[in-house]
Amino acid sequence: MGKAMAVVWSGRGRGYGFFRELLDQGRQRARLFMATALLVGAPFFFWGAPEYLSPRSLHAAWDLGHFLYFLVFTCWAHDIWRKKGKPTSSFPFFAAMFTLVLLLGTTVEFMQMLVDGRSPDIFDVLRNQLGCLTAFAFFIRPRLFGLRWRQAVLQVGVFVLLGLAAWPLARALFDESAARLQFPVLTDFETMFECDRWNNGSPLRLTREYVRHGSQAARLELSTDAYSGIALIHFPRDWSGYQTLHFSVYNPDAAQLKLNTRIHDIHHRAHGMEYQDRFHQAFTLVPGWNDLVIALDKVKASPEGRTMDMEHIEGFGLFVVRQPRPQVIYLDHIYLDR
Repeated sequence: MGKAMAVVWSGRGRGYGFFRELLDQGRQRARLFMATALLVGAPFFFWGAPEYLSPRSLHAAWDLGHFLYFLVFTCWAHDIWRKKGKPTSSFPFFAAMFTLVLLLGTTVEFMQMLVDGRSPDIFDVLRNQLGCLTAFAFFIRPRLFGLRWRQAVLQVGVFVLLGLAAWPLARALFDESAARLQFPVLTDFETMFECDRWNNGSPLRLTREYVRHGSQAARLELSTDAYSGIALIHFPRDWSGYQTLHFSVYNPDAAQLKLNTRIHDIHHRAHGMEYQDRFHQAFTLVPGWNDLVIALDKVKASPEGRTMDMEHIEGFGLFVVRQPRPQVIYLDHIYLDR
């Protein structure tokens, strides 16, 4: 028995050939799977991106597709190169693959300029390169610099970069979960990522300076543009069954300020985004806190020739028109009530 096992595992018996054949078949299947995934995934560089108002987590996951695609591409190219008997455990091979991924990724970004609604993104290029690095760090694992501890350093560095790349997805998932738990509060600025629920959230800053409810509010900077403001676009859409929308605005100025509001549903774009197809109401802000209320039955009846779809509200905007000077207001506690 011992002699027979020795023959099998020494490579002189049939057993070795059998296991070698199984291994080769597994590699062939993996190679075919990777090639298929690359062919199926390639069109999505130019087609099928999430819409602007799609969930933030979907946008973040879609962006990570660049990372995944070039991770698979690097592993597939390595396997093809190794099958041809070429050296793959060397720094020149790593440098060649890293450069190839950079050229391919850059070409894809420039080609996207030819597709309506798509534009180049330097962060996509960086995600491509991270996919290549991850393949070498954890799957191919050549001795890039001659010493194993340097490979370990590469793995640690790539692991940190993976955390940074995944952060937008984790951030979006956290706040989307928080928004569902808070509803019918749309935003109260009590958690750190609530400013991400607004479009162009850069003018918003969490603050404890003026607070109407809880421990934080949001500071909003208004410019002298023709229209300056912000819109809440990421929130639970179903407002049916609620009677009023409440929100508090602090005016730190001694003069009154006219603040315009707008609300529209998911069908607004299909109706040409016409002024008559959405809800509008203007409020005059006096100095100090203003606790404002919008009756949702008026919102429902506001579109001309149809009824607002209260189960699919898409945006709530606040803006000012042609202010003579930049101004600041504070927002807090935006919620629905029955």
